[in-house]
This record gives sequence, C-alpha cells and structure tokens, in this order.
Amino acid sequence: MPEGHDIKKVLYRQLKRARVSITNRLVCTRLLTDEEGAVNGVMGFDCRTADFHVIKAKAVILACGAAGRLGLPSSGYLMGTYENPTNAGDGYAMAYHAGAELANLECFQINPLIKDYNGPACAYVTGPLGGYTANNKGERFIECDYWSGQMMWEFHQELESGNGPVFLKLDHLAEETIQNIEEILHSNERPSRGQFHANRGTDYRTQMVEMHISEIGFCSGHSASGVWVNEKAETSVKGLYSAGDMAAVPHNYMLGAFTYGWFAGTNAADFVADREFTALDARQIETEKQRVYAPLDREHGLPPAQVEYKLRRFVNDYLQPPKVTKKMQIGLQRFSDIQRDLDQIKAHNAHELMRAMEVSMIRDCAEMAARASLFRAESRWGLYHYRVDHPQRNDSDWFCHCHLKKGENGLMTSFKKAVEPYIIPLDAEEMQAYDRLRVGAHAA
Repeated sequence: MPEGHDIKKVLYRQLKRARVSITNRLVCTRLLTDEEGAVNGVMGFDCRTADFHVIKAKAVILACGAAGRLGLPSSGYLMGTYENPTNAGDGYAMAYHAGAELANLECFQINPLIKDYNGPACAYVTGPLGGYTANNKGERFIECDYWSGQMMWEFHQELESGNGPVFLKLDHLAEETIQNIEEILHSNERPSRGQFHANRGTDYRTQMVEMHISEIGFCSGHSASGVWVNEKAETSVKGLYSAGDMAAVPHNYMLGAFTYGWFAGTNAADFVADREFTALDARQIETEKQRVYAPLDREHGLPPAQVEYKLRRFVNDYLQPPKVTKKMQIGLQRFSDIQRDLDQIKAHNAHELMRAMEVSMIRDCAEMAARASLFRAESRWGLYHYRVDHPQRNDSDWFCHCHLKKGENGLMTSFKKAVEPYIIPLDAEEMQAYDRLRVGAHAA
C-alpha cells in the first residue's frame, strides 16, 4: 500500500527521469482553439507576478482534480473542504468553455465526514479490520461502508431519524487492531486527524466517533461527474484529453486516475507525433487578457473571498440534496446574479487575482450542477441525485448518461447519451444489488 506522503515524491522522480519540463505557479484560465475547433494552447497567469502567459500546444491533458470548492463546509471556512481546496473546478470550466461535453454532473459527490473535521471518517478503511458505521444505539445499519450514493442515502436517512447521529464504531476492537487503524488514519490518510481527536478527547477505545455529511462537489473519483472521455481518454474536443478525478470515469479513485493518466499520455503522444502547431487566435488571447486583468484594473470593488462565500452559501441553500425543483430554479437565478458581482471584484495583487478567477470557475460549476440536476427528471444514485419532485428511478426514460455542453448560442445545453453495452452482462439480481445496502434488506 503506497503511503500518501510518498506519492508526490514518487511521481516527481518519474517526471525528472523522463526529463519532463515542470512549470509551477501558473493559474490556467482558458484553452485556446484553432479554426477547426481543436485545442492548440493554454492561457493563464503567474500567481505571484500576474504576468500573462500563452502556451502553444499540439495537445492538452486536463488533470485538474475534482471541483471540491463548490459547496460551503458547515464551518464556513472557505478552504475547509473535504477535497483539496485548490481544486476550484478549473478543469471543468476550461473544458466547458472549450466546447467539451461533460457527463453526469447531476451525480454529486457527497461524503461521510467526521463531525467538525472536514475529512473522511474512513469506515471503509476500518471495515476490513472490523470497524463499521453505526447509529446512536451502536447498531450497524448498512452492509457496505464503501462510498456510493445509496450508502449516503441510507446514511442520510439514519442521521435524520431518531437513530441519529451516526458514528464510526471502533470501541469493540482489540488494542492491537486499534493501533493499526491509528497508524493508517493518523499518518497515511490525514496527519491532522490524530491531533483533532486528541484535542476533542476522542479515543477509539472508549467511544464512537460522531460523523456527518459533506458539502457537494464534482468528482468522478468518488461519484460519476466529470468531463466525458472515451476509452482513449479523449474528450469530445480534438486534441483535448482528461484524466483523474475530473474525467468522467465513475468511482475510479487513485488507481483509476493513474490508469487513465497512462491512457491520456500515451494517446496524446501518438496524436501529436505527426501534428504541427497551428496558428493562435489573437482575438481569443486579447479577450481573455481583458477578462483576467479586469479585477486588477478596477480602482474599487468587492473582495474575492466575500463573493466566493456568498456564491457557495447559495450552492448549499439551493443544491444540497435532497433536491427540490423550485430551489434549483431559484439557485440558477442567484448564480446569474453572481455574474454581476464577478464584474465588480477588485484584486489588489496577483494572489487575489487568482482567487477572483477561481470564483468565476466555481460559478460556472454551480450553474452546471443546477442545470444538469434539473434536466434528469428522476432520482438515481441514492442521495447523489435524489429529487423530491421525482422520487422514483425511471429506467424507461432515463437509463442514459446526461451530457452538458456550451451551445452555439453560448448557453449551457443538456442532452441524453446512450449507455454503451456492458462488456460483461449483468443479471437482474446484480443490477438491483446497489439498492439493498441496508442491513436486512436482502431478507426483505
């Protein structure tokens, strides 16, 4: 099992060994496209100097991670997200504005958390060692603690019932087992976790750990929402590839991210082998330059953090499942209103300029989340897409992928995409197994 603190070092050594040029501190904001609609460059700026950069490219691979800074954590701390807080949906927004299709954005990422600590409770890690998710009576109520929309639906039901709150139960385990779990969770998973428990006075040996539900986000690694890719990691835009948590490869996690990264790198290399650089569009560059520098050029305006807080509070108010049609419609209006705020943001330096650009990306993702959720008029994936107005799953009309892209009129448009045939056929029992996670459901 690789240790989390080793992964970046291992990857860095491989990059240096392959003589890959590494450029840090560039905030990428938009992709460039040529006359044929193929990607031929990237635009951005330096987050310390604000110098504008235009990078020519024969192909581009987007591996920007999840859109983890979408909903607002219950603490109200902007950077206290479950996902890496630097992942503000940059890749999703850049792909969208380049004309790429995005898939299943109505399938939100929602995770079980430790209460007041925005990190995973990791019942799925402790499961093989005997730990499990329990209600306030110490009873197990779900058979599998690995994350899924149905697991989160059962979690939500128990949390809101008289059996809540919900807990991670480890206090029945042997001392050596608990020590093993602590070694995994307090060093490999999140080092700050052990300190949090110590300050709160929580000891796995004597009490259960209270859990809660995270804010929403986009992530294929933990759900199914991402930029559409085929088996070669190609997006719907020529010359554009994607991998990792932002590529729509449902529940791919770390090994899936590495695998699709290999697909993307190998196929992109083949694609550029016989390809020449194409002419860059000066109009696209000038338009983006004006957009990026506008917050710096204003004499007065709104602080980026203030606008971000307002926007993400709206995301919680109107998009957090269970989803209500009228709420999402109001949310769309609020996200439209935020556009006026974006036109008033004032950045005093390059760092604030980065935050201003991130707010625009978060706003794009919020609108995508609302429009995709309104388009799929059914419930699917448990809590990930539970619509109160359409509570039943409707396979006859909605056994499909729902895609979203930028239309010719510049507005977001949604449409259905057929599910490809299964390589390995599934029988009816397997197809319905997902719905029977609650303890005793099989007997019923």
